[in-house]
Amino acid sequence: MECVDHKNMKTLKHEIKSLEDWQKVIKTLLPHLKYGTILALSGPLGAGKTTFVQLLAKALGAKVNPRSPTFSLVRNYSLLTTNYLLKRLVHVDAYRIEDEKDLLPLNLDEELAEPGTIMAIEWPENIKKWLTHQRTPIIHIDISLQKTRRQVQISAEAGV
Repeated sequence: MECVDHKNMKTLKHEIKSLEDWQKVIKTLLPHLKYGTILALSGPLGAGKTTFVQLLAKALGAKVNPRSPTFSLVRNYSLLTTNYLLKRLVHVDAYRIEDEKDLLPLNLDEELAEPGTIMAIEWPENIKKWLTHQRTPIIHIDISLQKTRRQVQISAEAGV
């Protein structure tokens, strides 16, 4: 793991070769997750975005294993953890969002405002405008594929 500080951003870089490496990344993130946090997951198809959400949900005590919300766009998971005061994980897949007007029926603002909620968004680049209007912490997780491994770069505002 490599840590880089920029002006108002803190960036961590991880090399992922196994599920155990993903779990280390999640363990690093857990203390920084608080009510209202958005995890913006970027990367190509098959990079591991849904796997990340599944392992995060498990670490937070989700009752069920998350599935990709590609067709439903949004899935909610109850969390049993008491360590981080988080009660719910909202998993959004914005891959099929072509116009941000498509977000209106999803009620993402209301979902995020629910006490104890964090949100993981796959393909956040498709809803940039919505993200820029959020006043909650956003942690950007960029995943790139290499031949035998993944590179993960995590960026967050210095206060996160």
